[in-house]
Amino acid sequence: MSEKAPEKGTKISRRGFLSATATGVAGLIVGGIIGSQAFPREIKITETKVETTTITKPTTVTQISTVTVTGEPAILTPPPPIPDEKIAEKITADIVVVGAGLAGLMAAYAAAEEGADTVVIEKHKGPNVRGAHINPGPAGKLFKEAGLSVDYEKAVREQIDIISGNKVDESLVRLWLANSSKIVDFIADLARANGIPAQVLKPKTYLEDAWKEWPRPTYKFSDETDFDGVAQLAPILEKLAKDKGARFYYNTKAIQLVKEKGKVTGVIAQDANGRYIKFTSNKAVILCTGDYSSNKDLLKLWAPPEVARLADIPNRIIYPMITPTNTGDGQLMGLWVGAALDEPPHCPLCYIMTGGDVGFAISSLAGLGPGKGYMLICNPFLFVNILGERFTNEALPWMWIINRVLQQPKAMYWTILDSKWEEQVTKHGGGYRRITDPELGKEFLEGALKNGAAVMANTIEELGKKMEVPIETFKKTIERYNELCKKGVDEDFGKPSRYMVPIESPPFYAIQGIAVLLNMVGGGLKVNNRLQVLDKEGKPIPGLYAAGNVAGGFYAQYYSLVVIPGLSHSRAVTFGYLAGKNAARS
Repeated sequence: MSEKAPEKGTKISRRGFLSATATGVAGLIVGGIIGSQAFPREIKITETKVETTTITKPTTVTQISTVTVTGEPAILTPPPPIPDEKIAEKITADIVVVGAGLAGLMAAYAAAEEGADTVVIEKHKGPNVRGAHINPGPAGKLFKEAGLSVDYEKAVREQIDIISGNKVDESLVRLWLANSSKIVDFIADLARANGIPAQVLKPKTYLEDAWKEWPRPTYKFSDETDFDGVAQLAPILEKLAKDKGARFYYNTKAIQLVKEKGKVTGVIAQDANGRYIKFTSNKAVILCTGDYSSNKDLLKLWAPPEVARLADIPNRIIYPMITPTNTGDGQLMGLWVGAALDEPPHCPLCYIMTGGDVGFAISSLAGLGPGKGYMLICNPFLFVNILGERFTNEALPWMWIINRVLQQPKAMYWTILDSKWEEQVTKHGGGYRRITDPELGKEFLEGALKNGAAVMANTIEELGKKMEVPIETFKKTIERYNELCKKGVDEDFGKPSRYMVPIESPPFYAIQGIAVLLNMVGGGLKVNNRLQVLDKEGKPIPGLYAAGNVAGGFYAQYYSLVVIPGLSHSRAVTFGYLAGKNAARS
């Protein structure tokens, strides 16, 4: 389609000129010459005075003078090397471990156990460990003590094929499968020897789960809650490494890797006083820096769009509010020396928690508040979004419910109950975080009402007003849902009929639920099955290893909390230990 030529005596505006050239520029963008975040465009605009026979007087014309492909976002551009004269201190060791989380602590212990002179640098004030469960793998001793048998071959196939869409490196999953039990049981024995109650958590399975196995059992480390306790292991694992001779440098942030003649030979870090310290490694550097969930720029670059947008909503990225240290340092340092990264979008560990007071929501999430970690927002009542519309089969397993909530406006929804909810929860069966005990449900509901996470009303219209949803739409949603309940068939979303109970007996309740990014995005540097970091040609980068969430190849699409619960922590301790051994023996 051609553009109409300007009439005589008219001034071509900046907007008009850009409109006239939009087709050409759009063609460059669509064709890939000017790209997306990976290849951002840089368009320089200039204004030029011209005289022509078709324009009666000199006229300012806005034109595109250059179109430059800049290559990559600035955050991915390697910083200039820190010159030697700025180095205040130099420390040499056989192994330098970057990060003192579960992976880093186990890497330090394993390397030191091999006799390697080992140092650990960590930007936090101490070991940085968190979370709830560690899965023991196929030969878990505590499972045998409890008389449990888990088909791990089946679980692994579900993890690889169903959860990850076969986009992961199966050799890494198999590496975990072959080594996890011995290492996790070692940690469980160590915990018990130090007064920490390592024990089996076996949730009830979902009634609607075709496999009758989700959530599978795992190990937990607390008597008080099912959803916290792993942090207690940190000082024990730190002491274990120190007893073998490992040295720790806290409040010390790794800035960049040192690479000489193709080999990584150390790390330059900065301490709390701003001094640069050069840690030289005789053998290897092991990156154990975790994920990048506290880095908004990287979330927007590599996370799925529905997760990336949570970065701009207050209180939706949880662990930055607790320990905001996982900022992708290892991923960036690896990329700067030529490492390959998992292709985005990466795999997020998302969760559902209550709205209202953040303190109440987080304590509920950790199992330390009302409900002890179990929440009525996870039960298969009626769910509506902030538009007052129903949007899903509410009886889906946890991970798919989270995906549906992420697609809603503001990643938010309301769970609707009436006065008969106590009787209903006793029929909801098991499932991740579901409440089946009415007394526990009362405790949770009272806490939610007190902390602004729930509202109560005697009419549907009044309830809708308190929820601040479109009233007429909400009323129609309730009418339609009640109609389907009476039919006994969910024609709209296919929820099993046993959960279809009409909303008709006051008082009515609405509990707000929100989707959050909990504690990781599972995408990292590509590694082989010796945990060596790979370059973009798939070759090991000499002197560089990675373990934990900074390492890639293990997750894709989304993280399941029910297929192999506690897998992230289990991989961290297993691969941390193996990386330490491999690096020390290199």
